Amino acid sequence: MRLSLISLFVATLVLSGCGLPALNLITPHSGYEREKDLAYGPLPRQRLDLYHPIDARADAPMLVFFYGGGWNSGDKEAYRFVAQALAEAGYAVAIPDYRLYPEVTFPAFVEDGAAALAWLENRLEDDQSMVLIGHSAGAHIAALLAMDERYAQTAGFDRQRLQSWVGLSGPYDFLPLTDELYINIFGAADGIPDSQPVTFASADDPPALLIYGNDDEVVGARSIDQLTARLLADDVPVTAHRYDGVNHIDTVASFSVRLRDRAPAFADTLEFLATQ
Repeated sequence: MRLSLISLFVATLVLSGCGLPALNLITPHSGYEREKDLAYGPLPRQRLDLYHPIDARADAPMLVFFYGGGWNSGDKEAYRFVAQALAEAGYAVAIPDYRLYPEVTFPAFVEDGAAALAWLENRLEDDQSMVLIGHSAGAHIAALLAMDERYAQTAGFDRQRLQSWVGLSGPYDFLPLTDELYINIFGAADGIPDSQPVTFASADDPPALLIYGNDDEVVGARSIDQLTARLLADDVPVTAHRYDGVNHIDTVASFSVRLRDRAPAFADTLEFLATQ
């Protein structure tokens, strides 16, 4: 009973907007071994945690999760609940930190993501692939890494190792900008076309799973709709889910074992991974 009350209290905090890190309070510290604060670059924010499942799936890809936070906040430790859920399903999971505004502006945080992938490539088995997963701003980073080949070329990782990617509530087509914060991050109200993942949709892109909650008040539905249409037009395998009654946070919060009823995002992600 006490655990149930604590779980209810934490869930209420999260769903009221008080923060995803609270989910770690009700997340089991089991099912994985963690290597913490591995340096993929020389700067303080260029660190990642690597979670190794106790019961690993045979021939499973490594999953790399990029968290959100508007490109100006976030911390890998806050998303241990995501790593636990995926590790329990048998997947190795990496969660990188990356530099944030105002320390940097676009495209530095995407370049950090690319550097993390280049470092992680050296930890893969010979025939192992990677799947990128991102939420919100992290989905934007994952999308650009999956679709704009220049990041792989510059960082020196093999883009062919990217098996597929998953975007949760991601902004893929969001110009023009109206918020001063994001104008500062991306350079101008009209933004930079290269900052828009939809710009890079092409037949060479890896398969994608796109997830969106119709109650999202942060990212507009235009992003998932436009990117889905562009990928389909280029014959890229894409699965898109739009959930009624689901908001911007629910899509990632539902990875927590205590909040799976908030959205089918975790189940749909596992189903997608199983088909790759």
